[in-house]
Amino acid sequence: MSKEYELFPYRGIGELFFGMTREEIQRLLGKPISSNKYGFPIQDRILDDYGFFYTLFNNQMTLEAVEFFPEYTEEKIVWIYGDVSIQLTADKETTLEALKKVTDDIVKDEDESEGYYSQKLGVKLFYPDDEDNVVTLIVHDLHCYDEEEQYLKDLDNGVE
Repeated sequence: MSKEYELFPYRGIGELFFGMTREEIQRLLGKPISSNKYGFPIQDRILDDYGFFYTLFNNQMTLEAVEFFPEYTEEKIVWIYGDVSIQLTADKETTLEALKKVTDDIVKDEDESEGYYSQKLGVKLFYPDDEDNVVTLIVHDLHCYDEEEQYLKDLDNGVE
């Protein structure tokens, strides 16, 4: 059995659209398994755990990203983009090859030694530097990483 999600770059994934409130998401998905604060440099955001994916909310409590963990489900996770299916797996190389079928802009993330991203798709792929080669994939809105990027630029310029 598989779970399919249509990918809408910078707009959403499946029935989850960026800008939806946390309450709207919970009406669709039910209550999460757990919730935690996250954010950098300030932990002022909330993530809700739904097993094999997280919904991530900005400090206005609207959806800014969805993070998938393919290793945490027995079901196949498939993203649909146009007429191409992208099967997510817990293997970095297999997932990278699937993403490369839909875009030619998958690049190594200079700021994140354990990741790749596609600006065209609004997708980041992270994998730990260990023998398990397990991946997580984040679909995000246009401004999801703005605060972190500004903070890092300020640090580089000596501003704290």
